[in-house]
Amino acid sequence: MNIKKGKNVEWIDVERPADKDVAWIEEKFKIHPVIAHELKGPSVRAHVEAYKNYLFFVYYFPIYDKEDASSVRTEIDFIITKDAVITVHYDRLLDVLDGFDITKCDSSLLLMYNLIEHLIRFEDRQLRHIREKVENIGREIFKNREQEILKEITYLKRDISEYRIVVRLQDPIFQSLLSHGKKFWGEDAEVYLNDLMGDQLKVINQLEDYRDAISDFEDTNNQLMNLKISSVMKTFTSLSFLTFPFMLLAALFSMNTRDTPLVSTPGAFWIVFGVMIAGMIALATYFKRKGWF
Repeated sequence: MNIKKGKNVEWIDVERPADKDVAWIEEKFKIHPVIAHELKGPSVRAHVEAYKNYLFFVYYFPIYDKEDASSVRTEIDFIITKDAVITVHYDRLLDVLDGFDITKCDSSLLLMYNLIEHLIRFEDRQLRHIREKVENIGREIFKNREQEILKEITYLKRDISEYRIVVRLQDPIFQSLLSHGKKFWGEDAEVYLNDLMGDQLKVINQLEDYRDAISDFEDTNNQLMNLKISSVMKTFTSLSFLTFPFMLLAALFSMNTRDTPLVSTPGAFWIVFGVMIAGMIALATYFKRKGWF
């Protein structure tokens, strides 16, 4: 448990709460036993609950997992009174909460606002790896690496989808927080809460832009693969048609019949072979002129 004091407000940050931590919070801030029980582990859903002397809400945000190459959902629970903000989380968030300055906060409204702003800026930084991968795919897409690009696109689409699921869960939280926050802090809270909704919308809009871009790149990459496959199939089809007549001719001359022409002619083999080669060259030249080969 880490306690920091600002101007007329304190921030209590609890990582992986033990039973004694939850009991201390329950006793000091008079929270409901059901809420206290919920603090002991991750919640199953994001929600906001308003009580007479505090607000409780569950906030989700994405953190990129390098090993899995995907964004994973991380939870922070907020308990907000008029003069304190309690944050409870179940993962180490050193990189997330580093650099947060409480000294400029003189109320629980400002402290809550600045904490969530800090988290939204972190979410925006987390988009950097998505942006870099999208830009890299755009540069590499015409370098004859269709199979490798397809694999990169597949992983990136999963990452974007996982990220999108998490940030979309924030929409109802901010809507509920706006409704309950105005009653808890007064009408002045509306400006701050609307600003949070606007900043969260910027993150979503960036994500949608990247989602559209990678979808366009996937279509382009698929077209390039189809074009390459069509070219190969065209070549094989032309080769098949080119050789078929002469295979038939060779089969006819291999028939052991009395009326087979040239059988008794000196040099018959080389005559037939020459006719086949000349015919294949003539057909190949014709196909090339027509652009079929």
